[in-house]
Amino acid sequence: MFRRALIAGLTTLAIAAPGNALAQMYKGKTITMIINYPAGGPTDIEGRIIAHHLPTHIPGKPNVIVKNMGGAGGMIGSNFLGEIAKPDGETFGFFTWNPIAELLGDPGMRVRFSAFELLGGVQNPVVVYARKDTAPGLNTAADLMKVKEIKTLSLDTHNTNTVHQALALDVLGVKFRAVTGYKGLKEVETAILQNEGQLANSSLPGWRASIEPTMMKQGIVIPLWQVAPPVKGAYPRSPAVPEIQTFEEYYATANPGQKPAGVNYQAMRAAIDAQTAMFRTFFMPPKANKEAIAIMRGAIESLWKDQAFIKDYAKAVRSDPVLVSGADGETIMKSLAEVSPDIRTFLQNYGNNLAKR
Repeated sequence: MFRRALIAGLTTLAIAAPGNALAQMYKGKTITMIINYPAGGPTDIEGRIIAHHLPTHIPGKPNVIVKNMGGAGGMIGSNFLGEIAKPDGETFGFFTWNPIAELLGDPGMRVRFSAFELLGGVQNPVVVYARKDTAPGLNTAADLMKVKEIKTLSLDTHNTNTVHQALALDVLGVKFRAVTGYKGLKEVETAILQNEGQLANSSLPGWRASIEPTMMKQGIVIPLWQVAPPVKGAYPRSPAVPEIQTFEEYYATANPGQKPAGVNYQAMRAAIDAQTAMFRTFFMPPKANKEAIAIMRGAIESLWKDQAFIKDYAKAVRSDPVLVSGADGETIMKSLAEVSPDIRTFLQNYGNNLAKR
C-alpha cells in the first residue's frame, strides 16, 4: 500500500513540476521498448504506434526505439527484461503476457511477470477464425460443427493462446489436431494463408489490421467467435468487434438451450480471462527506479488522452485503445491467485497432453 501511494505521489509530482530534476531525468536519453514478439505481428503493430507517440508525454522527450525479441512464446523478450536489462528506467517491455505461464510457474519463464514493475496495459478481445475451404466447407461459422477434423495452429503448448483455443474446441466437441511452436501470430497467420492449417486466433490488432482486410476480404477465412473480457460475471461482445458472436453465443447456437460448463470450460476461462482483460502489458524490470516508474505511468495515462495517438491507433485497429491502469493491472494479475489448485493441475496436464495430439 505504501509503495503504491509513493508511486502515485511521484507521478503527480512529475506531471505537476515538469521543470524539476525528477521530471527531466529522461532529457537527452534513449529509451528501449522491448516487444516480445516478432516484427509485423499484432503486438508489434500496437507497440509501434505507442512508441511513436509516447515520447511527447515523457518529460524531457527522450527517443523511444523498438527492439523486437520474439521466440519461446514471448519468453525470450520477457527473460531479457527480467535478467539482463538494467533497472534504471531506460528499458521497458511492451509484452503480450502469458497468464498460464504465470499461473503454473512455467520453468521457461525465469522471471515471473508478477516480479516486474507493471506500468499499465491494453485490453484486447481475441478473434478465432478458420479457412472457408475447410472440408466440407465453411459458409457460416456454424458449419464448423460439421467438420470431421481440423488442423489448428498456435504458439507453444503451455501458452495461453494455444490452451484456450484447444479447450474451446474440446468444449464444442470439435475434433482437431494441434500444430504448435510458431514464434508469433504473424507466422501463424502466414501459415493459415498457405493452408498449413485451417484454424487459428488473433488479438484485435492482428484481426483488424491484417487478417480482416486481406484474408477475410479475399474470402479465404471466416470469423468463428470472439473471446471477450468478463464484465460483471458475464461475457458480452467486445465493443471493438460487435459484429462477431462470442464463444458463449456460438455454443448456444450449436447446443440450443444449453450453456457451456464443466472443467474444460472453467479451465478455458481461467486461462483467457486475465489475458483479454489486459492483453498487452507495459513492464519495467524488477526493482526499477521508482522515479522512472512514476514518470512512465504518468506518461502512459497521458498518452491515452492524446487525440493524435487515438486517431493513429483507431486507423490501424479500427477501435479506440482501452487503457488498463497500473493499479487495475495489478488487480488483474492478482486474480490468478484465485484459480483453484484443481484447475491449475488440469491446465498443467492439459498442456502436457496437447503436445501428444
